[in-house]
Amino acid sequence: MSDSHADPYFNQIQDRAVQNFEARGRIKSFQEYFGSFLENPARHLRTSSRYLLEAIRFFGYEEVDLVGMKGRRWRVFDLDYDPERDSLVGQERVQEAIYRQVLQFAKRGDTDKMILLHGPNGSSKTTIVESLFRGLEHFSLQPEGAVYGFNWVFTEREDRMAERIGFEHDLDAEPPDSYAHLKSHEIAVRIPCELRCPPLFLIPKEERGRVIEDAVKSHGDPEQFSELNYSHFMNGDLCTKCRKIYDALLISNRGSWRDVVRHVQVERWFFSQRYRRGAISIEPQGNIDADSRPLTYETPVQLPPILQNLGLTEMVGDLIDANRGVLEYSDFLKRPLETNKYLLTTSEKGTIQLRNQTAHLDLTIFATANEKQLSLFKRNPDFPSFKGRMELVPVPYLLMVSKEMELYQRHLDLFSRGRHLTPHTARMAALWAVLSRLRRPSAKNYAPELAPIVARLSPVEKARLYDEGEPPIQFKDEERKLLKANIRTIREELNDAEGEFEGMYGAEYEGRRGASPREMLSLLASAAENRAYECLTPMAVFDELTKLTKDSSLYEFLRVQVDNGYNDCVRFIDDVKSEYSELVTQEVFDRIGLVDEEEYERVFEEYFHHVKAFDLGERLYVPARNEYVSPSQDLLGRIEGLLSITEPIASFRSNLMTQIAAFSIENPDTPINYQTLFPQIYATFKQSFYSERDRALTAIEQNMLKPGTDDFEQLTAEDQELVREALGRMKEKYGYCDACAKDVIAFVLRSR
Repeated sequence: MSDSHADPYFNQIQDRAVQNFEARGRIKSFQEYFGSFLENPARHLRTSSRYLLEAIRFFGYEEVDLVGMKGRRWRVFDLDYDPERDSLVGQERVQEAIYRQVLQFAKRGDTDKMILLHGPNGSSKTTIVESLFRGLEHFSLQPEGAVYGFNWVFTEREDRMAERIGFEHDLDAEPPDSYAHLKSHEIAVRIPCELRCPPLFLIPKEERGRVIEDAVKSHGDPEQFSELNYSHFMNGDLCTKCRKIYDALLISNRGSWRDVVRHVQVERWFFSQRYRRGAISIEPQGNIDADSRPLTYETPVQLPPILQNLGLTEMVGDLIDANRGVLEYSDFLKRPLETNKYLLTTSEKGTIQLRNQTAHLDLTIFATANEKQLSLFKRNPDFPSFKGRMELVPVPYLLMVSKEMELYQRHLDLFSRGRHLTPHTARMAALWAVLSRLRRPSAKNYAPELAPIVARLSPVEKARLYDEGEPPIQFKDEERKLLKANIRTIREELNDAEGEFEGMYGAEYEGRRGASPREMLSLLASAAENRAYECLTPMAVFDELTKLTKDSSLYEFLRVQVDNGYNDCVRFIDDVKSEYSELVTQEVFDRIGLVDEEEYERVFEEYFHHVKAFDLGERLYVPARNEYVSPSQDLLGRIEGLLSITEPIASFRSNLMTQIAAFSIENPDTPINYQTLFPQIYATFKQSFYSERDRALTAIEQNMLKPGTDDFEQLTAEDQELVREALGRMKEKYGYCDACAKDVIAFVLRSR
């Protein structure tokens, strides 16, 4: 009995299910499929690599600044369509390397290599592959992503019609053109093709080439086929089981191909990692990747009589489930080498030998491996054979602080569990992690004019150069220009470097060693449990870093030899504290409000106006006085004194004018923002300004620690109001709470 309350829901679900089924064209007869092919042949001539390429392109890309070079970020890795999953942070160079390799496969029409993603633990290798899986799943749901396989369909039979295939109740009636759309009760047996062979393979090879070429020519869009190599569809063939069924039907129907395809039900299929269709990840436990077994049906359902003596087998296993899609070997080099040897043939020729048959596969194969495993594998005599069938793509740790920080921020709310999160917690952890991954530049790898400059870069300066593209302010202008123009050269200096570490020779590219994101996330989780602080704060992170660096037996990067300031993870804690001190000191000073922010900006901008007038020998117009005045040497000297300039003043001013002129030429319609154009000079100016007022600021900061105590009541009403306003501004602008605001102020006082 139906429930009247449930009926509207049932009807709505039913209607929507039918609409989705019909809209997606889940089931077609071969004739209907063939019509779709003629309308849009490119959509049906996609190998696994071509399909993956179109899936990546479907989501598009954005141009990004990789500091020193422009690059693309492919949005398939952003997972905007699946927000509950963690998307890939950074790794644009890896994305581009994968895209280029897949494009090469698609152009050749042959996926003859495995793409091996190798790098240290926790460098996002698995995330990269899983993002591609999610992209394939989503793309296959779209009209542009339609992909088809087929089933063999047979109807009810009678003994006296054993020689005929397809029984109808009216024996004298003509059979339908196709059994594809029969109701379930009218179908006796449905035999799927587990390899999901393309329906085009049902067209005899001697006719197929002409059909495909005619369809391509008549489509009228040569651009669409400029990168489309469809030789696989011209020369490919059915799997062994489908070939036996096809031949049996052809013989039974005296060569009538139309009667053969009458039994074909074309089915649209969708990629799914969960349900093991076209997106398969194989763990390194040495499981059987593919096998075959007899195809049998228990009574009352039996194979049609004409098929019962064919010895049909069905193929099973991970490679079979992944066919026409993407396969990943997770931790590939943890598998026994003998287990992997068959992949020499599978990767190159796309075949795998099973019992009594050979499976011809169309797969794009990825693998992941730890860098240490790869180093060991390179010593193996079989490595050259594998190397020729692999495309190695290194996946280093992130070297941009802002990207590493983005990775941590996703987890901090979970770690804090309702506790307030102090500003800059993720940034300080990210800075220390990146510092642990950087390597000292070697002067011998650079041109003579660049070598001595690069050699002077400290780890913190190098991290800032990678993240912001800004050379250190204390370098001379020409040196800064050289550094800025060669960021990419510096970043790629060690790409092919190799060396020995603890008795093992292997890759030593930058980002090969250091604190992994997994270790840092574990550290942040521990910092969140530190009850010495009311909030999850950078000070708790510093405490945990101190503990971490005391046990070098657990972390190999702590055992790397210190190299002129690099690899010194204990010292990096002090470096990060100094960066934090400078950052929060600025915030506290700003919020105390001895001088309004606009006043700094006004004085800073006025300095450049005076520099320009002095350089050109002009006078300045002062609106308030309605007169022209000479540039002030006193103002110039006072500001330049705050900047701690080491080069000749005339040279410094000339370089400023050169940068301003270059900006104006490149951006003729953009007003000059001197803070943006000279951020480090502006920061130094403010810091020096504060240092001049150190005594007054210290007194105010000490007062800011007193609210809630008897000492606060002893302050004058004016001082109390100043403290309240300063604390209020810290909360409003930077997101501090009462507890962590006091922690930060105490830290600033201790640092000073």
